[in-house]
Amino acid sequence: MTSRQVLFTSADGRVLCDGTGRPAVVAAEIDRARLVRVDASTWAARMSDAEEATWSQRGLTLRNSRPLLGDRRVAKALAVLAHRDAYHFDPRDGSKLEFASDGAVARGSSGRLIFPRIDPAVIGIVGLPGGDEILLARNRRHDYFSLIAGYVGTGESLEEAFIREVGEETGRRACDPTYWGSQPWPLGGSVMVGFSAWTTDREPALPTDDELAEVAWVTRDTLEHYPLSAKGSIARAMIDDWAAGKLTIGGQA
Repeated sequence: MTSRQVLFTSADGRVLCDGTGRPAVVAAEIDRARLVRVDASTWAARMSDAEEATWSQRGLTLRNSRPLLGDRRVAKALAVLAHRDAYHFDPRDGSKLEFASDGAVARGSSGRLIFPRIDPAVIGIVGLPGGDEILLARNRRHDYFSLIAGYVGTGESLEEAFIREVGEETGRRACDPTYWGSQPWPLGGSVMVGFSAWTTDREPALPTDDELAEVAWVTRDTLEHYPLSAKGSIARAMIDDWAAGKLTIGGQA
């Protein structure tokens, strides 16, 4: 085995970090079959219990990866390793997959290239025209408030998916979605595409799917009273941009 520069992750999406909370790339001798290439000089691998104990003695610990996804090495490592964990056979003919030297792309007997799957999702800020309020929501599975989000359906454009998700989850009719930016989200095998939109519906005008526990109109002055999604997420970046006046809602005066 050859020593390589390795970024370790766990199966539950944590990343080996140093004492400051930054991803740690460490020199390690690992069986080539465990590795996936992240960039020209860095590889990634799943961490074993024994390796976790060893690096813990050196002051390195596994940490939640959500605040670290701005580091594209982390995002790629999580996505490609999850792909390796999930796919072992060619869905076309059932033959065993053989992975290329980079550890990401695979082939079965059919010869068809199989790349890591990416499921697009939409997320965004909804505001009232002429007002200083945005719509935040708390999912029943979470203890914090975030933006409206969901996966893109078959046959939908990104804009149509966002309008549909806002309607299904909050009962509001979103108008004129405007692209803000995007972020890889390997924790869900996704790329998150951010939008802003406006609505005239202060109260729900459509039936909802009951996915959300709470929905609230929030001003810049009241934002501090709401627990928000973690730093590093696209949701938090969009909320922070709006709070700082860097993001304006379409349709507002």
